[in-house]
Amino acid sequence: MALLKTSATPPRSPKHSSRQQAARRLLAVTEEELRRIVLDLHDGPVQQLFAASSQVALMQRRRRSGQPISDQEWDRHLQQVAGALAGALRETRGFLTAFGAADFLQQEVAELIESQIVQFEAATGNRVELRLVDRPRDVPAAVKITLYRTCQEALANAYRHSRTDRHLVRLDREGAFIVLEVSDEGRGFTPPPLTGERATERQEHIGLRGMRDRVALVGGALRIDSAPGKGTRVIARVPLDG
Repeated sequence: MALLKTSATPPRSPKHSSRQQAARRLLAVTEEELRRIVLDLHDGPVQQLFAASSQVALMQRRRRSGQPISDQEWDRHLQQVAGALAGALRETRGFLTAFGAADFLQQEVAELIESQIVQFEAATGNRVELRLVDRPRDVPAAVKITLYRTCQEALANAYRHSRTDRHLVRLDREGAFIVLEVSDEGRGFTPPPLTGERATERQEHIGLRGMRDRVALVGGALRIDSAPGKGTRVIARVPLDG
């Protein structure tokens, strides 16, 4: 008589298997959305609060050093602080009401980049040259947000570390991809590895990791070209259908 062989674990029913697959997909989506929210908080309200804090610290240093400050300067700095705080409040409210404003997503990606540059110049006094080579249109919302936040973070990093007041932003369409490049001719640095087994997880690189992760979430890739004394280029290449 033939013996019936039984496996140690019974085969899973199709219903059980599909439920597990659905759970995994849901978990992946939830994790992705959480990562997006964390990145939005870091790149949005946190950056605005950093700008306000920097203005306050600047005025405190000047006051402690005994430098005279005119009423016009006080008014100008207070306006910048108020503007940054208002921006942080506006973006925070956006998170509380569906994580974004409709009018933001209705704008073209080039318009969003232009508005980011205007805000940056007003807050820092630095100058940015914008080159729109092939103006991308009909860009998905996730790609718009990714490019907007990447530009914001790259300019903020350049302001803090490059020791130059001139920057270049280039937005171009290359086939099925959008390319955003933020560069300067400042002091440069040695970029940490962003991919592979040696990819940085250090806390001080959270901005770089944030750009990397945000671009990766829409199927793109981020590259940083820099070296001490050679300036810096942050290049994001994102598929149009991201």
